[in-house]
Amino acid sequence: MWFIKNNRGFTLVEVLAVILILSIVSTILFSILSSSKETNKKQLENNEQLSELSYVLKLITKDMRKTITYDPNNSTFKNRDGSIQYTYIFDAEKNTITRNNEVIATHIHSFSLTSIGDSISINIESINEHTISTQLSFRSGDGAKDEKKSIK
Repeated sequence: MWFIKNNRGFTLVEVLAVILILSIVSTILFSILSSSKETNKKQLENNEQLSELSYVLKLITKDMRKTITYDPNNSTFKNRDGSIQYTYIFDAEKNTITRNNEVIATHIHSFSLTSIGDSISINIESINEHTISTQLSFRSGDGAKDEKKSIK
């Protein structure tokens, strides 16, 4: 008698091997996707923070061009008639910068406006340790003539 062999199926060992290989591959893919998502999230936060720092710097530059003097005692820019035009306040507890009582930046570690002769040195550091600094000079009341920027 001839015995007929049926080779049209998978053995239990083959099925278990495929399941094991698929679970290893899916675990690796999941960890790669999870890591990519975290990296993307951190990068978006960093970009948002740098954008916010640049915005504050742009506002200060714009305000300085509209005014003629800066009072370092209370961080105010003044018009020709001496009226206060713009006031900048850093709240260390809330980590915010306000301009005329309106919050313009959050997550700020330090903020300084330092008067150096007819120039102002601006230094802003975020909680993420990004630092933007620049030095602006008044020119006969119309605004800043010299801008030196550095970003870390």
